[in-house]
Amino acid sequence: MLNAINNFIMMIADPLLGWLLYFPQDVALLLIALLTGLILTWVRLFTTDQQYLERCKKDKVRLKELMREAKQASDKKAMMRYRRTMGQIGMKGMAAEGMPLLASIIPIAILAVWAFSRIAYIAPQENESITMKMYFPLAEVGSYVHILPVDGVEAENGWIQKVEDDMTPPGPVELDENGEPIVDDSFTVINGVAKWTFKPEMRDDPYKLVIRHGDRTFEKELIFDGTRYSEPFTPYGPLFEEVIEFKAKEYKLFGIIPGIPSIMLAPWMMGYLIIVLPLAFILKPVLRIH
Repeated sequence: MLNAINNFIMMIADPLLGWLLYFPQDVALLLIALLTGLILTWVRLFTTDQQYLERCKKDKVRLKELMREAKQASDKKAMMRYRRTMGQIGMKGMAAEGMPLLASIIPIAILAVWAFSRIAYIAPQENESITMKMYFPLAEVGSYVHILPVDGVEAENGWIQKVEDDMTPPGPVELDENGEPIVDDSFTVINGVAKWTFKPEMRDDPYKLVIRHGDRTFEKELIFDGTRYSEPFTPYGPLFEEVIEFKAKEYKLFGIIPGIPSIMLAPWMMGYLIIVLPLAFILKPVLRIH
């Protein structure tokens, strides 16, 4: 189900946003953040009463002037009235924020899914090897997994792999200087994993990997075109009991902005937030939208 939703979103987003892949990733992320800011700002024209919000803004400016005058005159009762009125205007303004956010959810979700699938990682380049891991329930340790050979793809460690003990869950984890997961003696075996190292030939169309395990068959795309990368994590089964992971280097804004693994905040998302949050406040006065 999740794969189907993701594929549907990418079917819509790739024709609209694929041109961003021809820019450096820093520029692409900046443009994605700018598009987000424009969406958040532009929808306000159609989902809020701009004249009403303009009056609220002018009322706040006037109230601040009156509050300064009341403070100079030490008129505490007037100050209380002005503050109460300011609070009431603020509450009405907050109530008007719901519709713009609701109207922005779908387009921003499309941008976010596309960014995760296209710029969250650095695309492998020609002559690079790609590591793929497939995680299984612990009961499958000791079994074998077979990938049907694919023309144009060399499996450097063979097409058939044994499911071995693994103590590292798929997803963001702390890595050492070599990019390997840090595992200490306190960790226990939590699942099984089979690993492959591929060296594909560069081509525009994705390779199709057909994976056999017992009586089950899995399919996974291997992308190797120099601008895109394979979907990093793909769950299978009704309970997501199997997961395929392509190991790739995470993209960082300017090469330095880190993520926060403890809250599952990837580096690209941190860079995105650093850009988009100020834009959300700057664009409204620049475009004269309330």
